[in-house]
Amino acid sequence: MRISYQLSLALLLVAAAHPLLLAKDVDAKHARRALDDVFSKSDEKARDKEIDKLGGDTLDALAAEEVRSHALELQRAAPKKLPKLDEAHEGALNYEYEVRTKKTKYTNFALIDLPRGVSADRPMPLVIGLHSALGTAWMELAGIRTCMRSIAEHPLADCIIACPQALNRGNTAEDPRENGETGVREYFGWGPKREGIDTVFNLLDQLIVDYNIDRDRIYLVGGANMGGEAAFHLAQLRPSQFAAICVRDTLPPCYYPELEPDTDLEALRKAKTLGEQKVVFPWAGCYRNTPVFWVHADGDDKYPTAHAHQARDAMKQAGVPLEYYEYKGFHGSGPTPTISKAIAACVKTVRATPVSITARGVRDDSASLGNNRNYWVEITKQKYEGKRGDWEYEIFAGGKVTIEASKAENSLTITADGVSEITVYLHDGMLYLDREIKLIVNGHERVVSPTRKLQTLARTASEMRGTGEAYTVKLNVEC
Repeated sequence: MRISYQLSLALLLVAAAHPLLLAKDVDAKHARRALDDVFSKSDEKARDKEIDKLGGDTLDALAAEEVRSHALELQRAAPKKLPKLDEAHEGALNYEYEVRTKKTKYTNFALIDLPRGVSADRPMPLVIGLHSALGTAWMELAGIRTCMRSIAEHPLADCIIACPQALNRGNTAEDPRENGETGVREYFGWGPKREGIDTVFNLLDQLIVDYNIDRDRIYLVGGANMGGEAAFHLAQLRPSQFAAICVRDTLPPCYYPELEPDTDLEALRKAKTLGEQKVVFPWAGCYRNTPVFWVHADGDDKYPTAHAHQARDAMKQAGVPLEYYEYKGFHGSGPTPTISKAIAACVKTVRATPVSITARGVRDDSASLGNNRNYWVEITKQKYEGKRGDWEYEIFAGGKVTIEASKAENSLTITADGVSEITVYLHDGMLYLDREIKLIVNGHERVVSPTRKLQTLARTASEMRGTGEAYTVKLNVEC
């Protein structure tokens, strides 16, 4: 009887102690050392093993602030040395990088200009210039150089400028290296085809590895039509990445509801009747966190000026920070002073973490189409009612969510459409994490008690190195 009583008491003590064993506050010194161990591993699997060891380690407010700062330092560590590049043309440097698509890998190139005094010790802004359908990497870089010369002490002079070349695989071999000169001279553009998207994002990821890039000053500059379309499109796929975008003579993602899916839009452009068609810009609000600097002709027939005005007004109504510059002329004839002014304003913009976000989900079957994350909001479950062949499916899955963080109310207000679950990442600069958080989801209110976890900090700092973000709390919210 006595043995049975002692056994029961021991079990009760273990049960009572179990939560303490699972969750315990660790001091800043211990946490910093754990993060050092995580970032010392270059292999992804080895790094994940280190992160797995941190389950149950929690942080108080003081430790969280110190350790998060340390995590940001680790993830933004400068390279030990910069790569040596060969001159390609007119002083431009040839930067080769690997493009990884669903079925193959191949080497692509970008022409880059480096600022004076470039070093591994100094963070530098990055501008990625995307050429038009009739352009090339060199033509886009030359145009950006012309803009830089038009303004004394142009902010572009302090930037790394990288202009990749778009290649067309079309109906030829899967690997463009097998296509000879014919494949090299054709274009598939920058998206929505996966290869075009990968060409840009793989370049960006590799530049961040090779150079000391200022994560708060990464910009997309898109040439008329194809380049500008790409800048609009890519900014929605990685909205946390870019401080701002600058586009010329183009339109953001849209569709024409009264036209058949297989309508030849190019024929309507040639007939100068595309501007008479009804157009819808359902994702205009998704640029609320990405300032847009837009140059457009007042007589554009290819991307009709009337449609540009509709998109401009829809974006402004949605609260998008937009500067719209209209010049007299036709498609692609923008004057250098106007373009230069827009680019200068763009690259002066510094990325800031928003307190209110409108996020658009992307389809789940393609890793190259972004990560469904917009800063601290990630769409994890959504539903698209259309068919696989629909244009909207090919680019976006259809779900959208708006979420606002209020530190005064210590609340998160969420409105979801076509989204059933989101993940929210938080740190102490956003809300008071020692208090209950009020969740208002589609009008229904409840409260949650957050817990700062070292494992969450380590994982977000590791996975979000490219954008320079790190969070201590992860909340899964059903909508």
